[in-house]
Amino acid sequence: MTDIDGANIPQSFWRLVDIYGEIFQLELPGRKINWGVAHRLLMPVFGPIGIRKASLLTRVFDGMMNIASQLLLRWDRYAYLFNLEASMLNFDMIGLCAFGFRFNNFYSEKNHPFIEQMSKTLRECGMRASKPALETKFRIFSAQKTVEDIAAMHSLYGGGGGHMTEEKVRFNMVTFLVTGHETTSGTLGFLFYHPLKNPKKYMAAQKEVDKVLGDGTFEAKHLSQLPYIKYCIYETLRFMGPISMIMKHAKKPTKIGENAEEFILERFLNGGFEKLPLGVFKPFGDGERACIGRAFAEQEMVIVVALILQKFQVEAMDPNYELKLKVSLTVKADDLRIRVRRRPSRTLGNLQGAPAVKPQVVALDGIDHDVTDRVTNSMRSIQEKPITILYGSQSGTCKTYAEELQSNAPRFGFKASLGTLDSATEHVPKNQPVIIIAPSYEGQPSPNSKLFVSWLETNASSKLLNGVKYAVLGVGNSDWADTFHRVPKLIDGLFQKMGAQGFTNTGFVDVKYDVIGPYEDWADAMWQDLRNKSGTTTEVIAGVFEAKIAPPAFVSRLDGEGIGYGIVKANKELCGSAVGLPKKHLEVELPVGSSYRAGDYLVVLPMNSIAHVKRIWKRFNISPDDSITVTGTNKAILSPGTPLSVFDLMMTRVELATPASQKRIQALAETSPEKTRDELLQLTKDDVYRKQVLERRCSVLDLLEVCPDSQLPFPVYLDMLKPLTPRQYSISSSPLANVQFVESEGRSTEKLNASITFDAHDEPAWSGRGNFRGVASTYLARQEVGERVRCFTRPTNVDFHLLLNPKVPIVMVCAGSGLAPMLGFMEEREVITRARNQELGPEILYFGCRHYEKDFIYADELRRWEEDGSVSVRPCFSKVGPSSGTNQKHVPDRMWEEREELKKSFSEYGAKSTAQVCKKIYIEPSGATGKEVDEWFDGIKEERYISDVFE
Repeated sequence: MTDIDGANIPQSFWRLVDIYGEIFQLELPGRKINWGVAHRLLMPVFGPIGIRKASLLTRVFDGMMNIASQLLLRWDRYAYLFNLEASMLNFDMIGLCAFGFRFNNFYSEKNHPFIEQMSKTLRECGMRASKPALETKFRIFSAQKTVEDIAAMHSLYGGGGGHMTEEKVRFNMVTFLVTGHETTSGTLGFLFYHPLKNPKKYMAAQKEVDKVLGDGTFEAKHLSQLPYIKYCIYETLRFMGPISMIMKHAKKPTKIGENAEEFILERFLNGGFEKLPLGVFKPFGDGERACIGRAFAEQEMVIVVALILQKFQVEAMDPNYELKLKVSLTVKADDLRIRVRRRPSRTLGNLQGAPAVKPQVVALDGIDHDVTDRVTNSMRSIQEKPITILYGSQSGTCKTYAEELQSNAPRFGFKASLGTLDSATEHVPKNQPVIIIAPSYEGQPSPNSKLFVSWLETNASSKLLNGVKYAVLGVGNSDWADTFHRVPKLIDGLFQKMGAQGFTNTGFVDVKYDVIGPYEDWADAMWQDLRNKSGTTTEVIAGVFEAKIAPPAFVSRLDGEGIGYGIVKANKELCGSAVGLPKKHLEVELPVGSSYRAGDYLVVLPMNSIAHVKRIWKRFNISPDDSITVTGTNKAILSPGTPLSVFDLMMTRVELATPASQKRIQALAETSPEKTRDELLQLTKDDVYRKQVLERRCSVLDLLEVCPDSQLPFPVYLDMLKPLTPRQYSISSSPLANVQFVESEGRSTEKLNASITFDAHDEPAWSGRGNFRGVASTYLARQEVGERVRCFTRPTNVDFHLLLNPKVPIVMVCAGSGLAPMLGFMEEREVITRARNQELGPEILYFGCRHYEKDFIYADELRRWEEDGSVSVRPCFSKVGPSSGTNQKHVPDRMWEEREELKKSFSEYGAKSTAQVCKKIYIEPSGATGKEVDEWFDGIKEERYISDVFE
């Protein structure tokens, strides 16, 4: 019972399934005479034959179109949306189509009284179902309130005259409304979640709608012409329907089809549905108890989804949203928020009840444009030319670039709108230049640019972008050499292919080496080219970034979106610095509502060290309790126009150790005496800059301390700083072994822990000034048990997880603190092994260390798992091995010696050197050429070879 979360029973059951396998059996009560009477009465009308009779089809279809039109018109008015509003949709639709009654939910700020009573009843029934029988008996007052709510619902349909007063009909009408609205609204939530996580499927569905409907009126004849939409509904119901129970189960383990655990609606296409074995697909139940509203629900969902895709582009408000469940009578997606934008040239005039509506005009960003206008107007009184800046971002670097470009635009005679790449799907402006800043993560788009990239790929053969003027800045990390800058290059190529014209050279940033210099060089050239080609002749003016220091008013704390507070439960040292960097183990109780899988990341927003911040206070003669008000910028991290504590600003909001760029050094030189100026300008020469600044990681503060006579103003220095970015660490634990449920305020609360393993950077600085201490690692290393850290979990961008089939052999390759995710995998397999009492597939760990006594971290845990038979540990000590003299080698060498065993397992994991060994192992028996080996390796990388680089 302690493993069951009363607020989310299905996910608790699924967690138990992950550990123990299929362990459930459910029995429900039998038939009643009253049910049979109602069933025989309603089935002829709402069954698949009845719903398609000409007399009823017209009424039901028109009713559905009427309510769906109300939803779309409401969305078009408000533009930004915080939930799917599916419950209101389904209540209105059932009320009108089945009973001729209008709830009018879309025309009222308050729910109909029936809905209020029903919601209370469902909540109480859900709680009673999850409580022990003894506790339920003592819930006297809540039971009485439930009786009153049920009576209130019945009274709303009683006393009205005619057949509506018949008790059985009234009971079944209430049942039809309650169950019908719950199941369909839950399915609609899942139905949008999956395509939005798989943009190619979203675009395929929209393409089918465009082919069948265009911008015309949806007619009843179109229902049978949308198979992709239909099978998207079927796959949603197969993958995860709104009902959390299964009334029948296979007598023996049976799996039909490949990839049953993945959302692949194509399995139903091209006769796939018809080829399924009889009885294998029963989302609406089976036999005489099967849902009589199947035809009604399917028709409703096809109409609603098709109309939404016809008229709008839909995007998730949070691109990183991972499915969370809300449980009442049924299961729904919790807190799934979407945003819609009217598609170009799409009208709503052909919807029922539509007034003469103009095309929706929606800003890309959704920010407070009054603030932007105030900033812009304070900088320039002339009329700027409009431009659009689009970015994709996950860690915040590209967003920072975009905000800086937006802030600087008025200086060059432009006014910039800011938005994510996804927000520009089908909305790329043709009447103004477009600037795109795109990252590449393991060759994949960021979460808020996936839909945009899929749209480009889907329409690559068209000329939709004729007339678009654009520029691209690509951001990536050269550690991923094979996919370095793949996404920005793809976007650039597709824009050209689709008719757009670049107005400046494409720029590229390698964040591994220099995160500022290449961006600044590209931005300078881009602004110049943009001015030349747009005909802007106004004088370029200096920025007016200002920072006014005042006595303290209040202290502000930054809690970025999605960031909560975790509580440190353990912090211990794993090894010292004798043969490398010290390594630490940190365990955190995650913020409420967090979830993760073994292989995912813990993202931490650190604080700068007080020693580093004191250097700034000393250099600029400011006090930590001063407050500062920033103007002349759009950088959200600086809260323009709002007083900030200097302490808060320097400790929690800005990066202090970023290497100075050549442009920043030049700005520093301009505020220095002649002798110092000449010395600083020498540093801006490419070769000198690379060796003396970039490779030594010299920050602006380092240079200021070397040049004490420089008069750089504090506001100018502050404008040079980048936002403090969250740091990402691989989680070294499994959620299956680190969750518990506790009672809090009368309800069950899930407490989930996660651990990380990291190097604590504290070594002589390359700049030659003191020691370099990593911002995040120093911050985490100093946290004591009970202290809070700002953090959240993030799924890995590649499929770096255990396979669902635990019998598949696994080979893991890592070194040092790269052991972290492997620990999570091994812990998870240990839990599964003990719970199921069955043998799993072989698991081999190649672990690179330097010294068997000084940095062989987690040695005790690894020995225990090896003794239990869950893993075979193959340590490789590059400097000092055991006294026997064995194991003194590097990981690739040992893998090559044991290649015959690896051939049998054939499941390769690791970084570059590991990949080379895998290729050598493949070459030996096959005699393949270099090109053939590369093609083979590229093929297995899609599913079988998965790498990650840990920082």
